Amino acid sequence: MSEPAIQIENLTKFYDGRKILDDVSIAIPKGCIFGLLGRNGVGKTTLIRILMGQEKPTRGQTLINGVPSWEMTTAQKGKIGYVAEGHNLIQNYKVARLVDICKSLSLKWNQQFFDKLIKTFRLPMDRKVKQLSTGMRAQLNLALAMAIEPEILILDDPTLGLDTVARRHFLELAIDVIQKDGRAVLFSSHILSDVERIADRVGFIVNGKLVVDCGVEELKRRIQKIRVIFPDDAPENLHLTDIISQKNSSREVFLTIANWGPQKRKVIETFGPETIEEIPMSLEDMFIECTNPGGILETK
Repeated sequence: MSEPAIQIENLTKFYDGRKILDDVSIAIPKGCIFGLLGRNGVGKTTLIRILMGQEKPTRGQTLINGVPSWEMTTAQKGKIGYVAEGHNLIQNYKVARLVDICKSLSLKWNQQFFDKLIKTFRLPMDRKVKQLSTGMRAQLNLALAMAIEPEILILDDPTLGLDTVARRHFLELAIDVIQKDGRAVLFSSHILSDVERIADRVGFIVNGKLVVDCGVEELKRRIQKIRVIFPDDAPENLHLTDIISQKNSSREVFLTIANWGPQKRKVIETFGPETIEEIPMSLEDMFIECTNPGGILETK
């Protein structure tokens, strides 16, 4: 088996005595789009900065194409398309000048694809970067990252500032680029519907720990929301394992549960319910349930 394109091994990071990342391990093979999810301040951007060699870990290591992040050469970094949170670009340069500089520094440059992105996003080449809206700066940053035909894409909230139409265009183009040559992608976003649309696998970080790491379809199979209606008052304890959350209301019980299946259904049936209904959940629903205090799901 070939080595993962992106490898994070027992990554731990402290800031001022506070643990930001706690023994996180992730392996992302070529051709995989990995969605990294977590509430604000849980360490997603810190993880990405360490992966890019911009910070050192307290313990553990990160590798890209088998090379430790801190030891990557300029040429090795040139194979990574990186969009940082906030879309920081040189503000006083005109777009055309910034593009020329990036093009001259790149190992590869797909002008045809870049022109397609510029046309799609309707970016003005003759304006200064500081004159662009937040959405336009995001679009320019994405276009620059993708034009180098990277082997690996690391995207930290890449659609931040984009409207719905521009986000849809980006995701469609990103999928096209990724699938073209089996690129590996680490995609962090606050917009869970985007992640659900593009990702093969997802990871949930809660309190610095990776508490979920599995395929999107597998996650949907493993986590179910169940509505149970009883003829009289609902029992307080259904004696089930893997309950993520439970809400009782008179005759009804709403359960979010992991590893739902025939055996758990049979346990509920022993209490004599009138109905047992499975309620569809989106990735956003599952994320909210799994990251609520006390609702941590261990699926590793």
